[in-house]
Amino acid sequence: MKLSSFSCLSLGLALSFNAAADVQLSGFGTLSAGLLTDSDTEVRNYDESDLNFKQGSFFALQAYADLNDGLSATAQIRARGVDDWDPEFTWAYLSYQVQDDWRVQVGRQRIPMYLYSDYLDVSYAYHWIAPPTEVYQSPFDSIDGISTIHDFYVGDAIINFRLYYGQENLTRADGATFDIDKVFSAVASVNYGNWTFRSTYLHFDWSADLGLTPLVAGWQQTPFGYVGDDIAISDDSVDGYEFGVIYDNQDWLFVAEYIPTKLDNTVVGELEPWMVSVGKRFGTVMLHGTFGHNKTTPDVDLSAVPQIEALAGLRAATDAVLASRTQDAPFYTIGARWDFHESAAFKAEYTNSEQLDGSDAGLFQVALVTVF
Repeated sequence: MKLSSFSCLSLGLALSFNAAADVQLSGFGTLSAGLLTDSDTEVRNYDESDLNFKQGSFFALQAYADLNDGLSATAQIRARGVDDWDPEFTWAYLSYQVQDDWRVQVGRQRIPMYLYSDYLDVSYAYHWIAPPTEVYQSPFDSIDGISTIHDFYVGDAIINFRLYYGQENLTRADGATFDIDKVFSAVASVNYGNWTFRSTYLHFDWSADLGLTPLVAGWQQTPFGYVGDDIAISDDSVDGYEFGVIYDNQDWLFVAEYIPTKLDNTVVGELEPWMVSVGKRFGTVMLHGTFGHNKTTPDVDLSAVPQIEALAGLRAATDAVLASRTQDAPFYTIGARWDFHESAAFKAEYTNSEQLDGSDAGLFQVALVTVF
């Protein structure tokens, strides 16, 4: 679907909704540019030595329609520069307000696996240009399914509790495909004054084509076929957790998040990313710094495979794949945000991330972010 179709579709949505319901249209966007300090490196999906205007740029349009009697419809369309501005539906769901403190949503919706999941794309809502990809690593952030959301008070604390169930199928820009089924998530958050505490449990079964089929087939033709089974991802179960906290008194900001995930006997293995971020406001300007660590350990055991010439090629190829999947790297970001307009902000950041060979690579980014 091209951009011209995007405009026509947006107009069509507005006209059809307006005919039957009270419709609210809103949108948000990020126009960014990034430049790596060194060629032949990759930081936050930037892998070109030239100035890149597409990787982090996008616009989104959201339509909310009140259908009366507790029923509403929400649709969100996003077009990203890295996808040549081809739009896609990121949200498309119906919501029913069962009671004042309980609603049910059915359709395509964001699954809140992170502190900032509810507004992951709305850069205007947080201090970074985008949350650190070293920590926010999931291949998916939305599902087609159902959720139940409860809000209630305990003293002065506001409690939000959610349950999600659904599935997702997607193909990444690098060609990797993912079939994610039986997604179940339980999310609890507590807001108390300037504090927000959040915890998430996530479980799903998935199959993925990471381009390793020849290597898998090679091992399966040997007496050590289990190695191929470990490298392949086929109907494997994933258990993930998230623990996060935000303190924001409109002067100081503190954010911390830890997201351990485990996939036994696979090339993915165990992930233990975490970050801590601190910001200080000076009028319309915020200065901030973030430090974190990205640790990934594949769980493929080659200890029982003998060191023989017949298996040397398979072993070398497997070692290379495991090395590319192994991370034990710190990163840091320093940046500034300037709210020069009531609906827009300018952001600038520098990120330093350790590479697989132990060297450091840097990324400079600037962005204009807006809501409308």
